[in-house]
Amino acid sequence: MSVFGFSTEPSSGGDWLPIATYDARAGRFFRIDREQDSAGNWDNGKEDITGNFRAVFDFDNIEVGWLNFAAGTAPSLVLVPMGSRIPDRPSDQHKNGVRFLIKLAPEIGGGRPVREMASSAKAFLGGIEAVYLQYQAARSKHPGMLPVIKLVKTTPITTGQGQRSSTNYAPVFEITSWVNRPADLQPQPRGGSAQPPQPVQSNPSNGSSAPATGAQRAVAPPPQQQQQAVPVDDFG
Repeated sequence: MSVFGFSTEPSSGGDWLPIATYDARAGRFFRIDREQDSAGNWDNGKEDITGNFRAVFDFDNIEVGWLNFAAGTAPSLVLVPMGSRIPDRPSDQHKNGVRFLIKLAPEIGGGRPVREMASSAKAFLGGIEAVYLQYQAARSKHPGMLPVIKLVKTTPITTGQGQRSSTNYAPVFEITSWVNRPADLQPQPRGGSAQPPQPVQSNPSNGSSAPATGAQRAVAPPPQQQQQAVPVDDFG
């Protein structure tokens, strides 16, 4: 049993909170930037930000529960605040997962650095659990502050044998500093009540679709994290 409680743009159709994703099969982080063409169609551009991934993580408001990223449909998420009882599994297609907000470092954030991350990939959850435990152990020494976390490396995890074998990459993170909560990194209204905690259900039905998060298998090991001195006060 892990620390999470399980093993390890607005209504116009363009106002999804922008997202960042981790492709566990490739060991890479991507910034997803939705762009609308002259015909009104949305394109989900992917920017690889693995090499110098660094962000403020809002672990104060992490959510846990059930996620289903079915191809061709909007994601279905049933989540509760960390520490609440995880609700019953909505369907066989839902998997345990987490969701939280981050603020990307200026050099990788693009025009909208505050992003949502949500994943049910076991390799990703293992990496998040490890750094979350570091956060829990140190948070009392940094009251009112959030951790700046960087990607150190990714490690391959191979399961199965022969033709059934597959390799995923687990991220290895470290907390490099602590900062005051950025003014633009605020909890998003999700619905539900705090007393008692209610599951947060996300399954948009307004005719728009969430950014695609489909993974592509890596053709080469993910790049090594760049080692460089970075400022600790550049998140605003």
